[in-house]
Amino acid sequence: MIQIKGIKILENNIVWILYKKNECIIIDPGLADPIIYKLKKYNLKPIFIFITHLHDDHINGLFKIIQFYSKILIITPKKIKKINKKNQIIISHIKKIIIFNKIFTIFSTPGHTNNDISYFIYPYLFCGDILFSGGCGNTLNGGNTVNLYYSLKKIINLPNKTFFFNSHEYTLSNLNFAHKFLKKDILIQDYLFFFNKNYKFQKNYNNLNFEKKINIFLRIKEKKIKEAINYWYKSENEIEYFCNLRKIKDEF
Repeated sequence: MIQIKGIKILENNIVWILYKKNECIIIDPGLADPIIYKLKKYNLKPIFIFITHLHDDHINGLFKIIQFYSKILIITPKKIKKINKKNQIIISHIKKIIIFNKIFTIFSTPGHTNNDISYFIYPYLFCGDILFSGGCGNTLNGGNTVNLYYSLKKIINLPNKTFFFNSHEYTLSNLNFAHKFLKKDILIQDYLFFFNKNYKFQKNYNNLNFEKKINIFLRIKEKKIKEAINYWYKSENEIEYFCNLRKIKDEF
């Protein structure tokens, strides 16, 4: 059975560790020392590193980790400089690989950057900075909002029981924005109240079925959300509504 641990690093990053017996996969190692400490503490040997995109806070730990584990394989959407090419598996389109005798599906989810990829092994999705609880990734540093829209479409078509694991904890700020944007929405009000009350006990992941109810970026077809967007920016189709909602969030 695959198990999952989260390691909080930097200001709000989360590094996910998937492990079975004494072998593990590291996802988006933005800082090496806390990860190496945990691996030693739990006697885990990393065999793969999954990279969702190449922003520094997702890869800066690579260079030290590979000094300790020289045979580790890195799956990445783009070549990483200063890392031996023998250690890199570059994936830009859908691909299936077997690890721990399980099938992992890797697929392209651009938007936050032009090269994001996500990793799916039912019922778990690791999506980096594409989908957050209550929100989605920004496109301010090399991304594209239209691509983000289509990537979220791919994700919400996964089974409702999928749990998604993102690489930052932004839930509270996302819910605060959603509540101010859509003040009379009972589901958002209730979840914001619950989250504030139970913040220290949250697990930093959610399932898609629940997320579709409280995430306004996934509810873009609703009339009341379209009306709220039009107050700021007049929109004519679903993609425009989504792009303008993302713009409003960036200006929040």
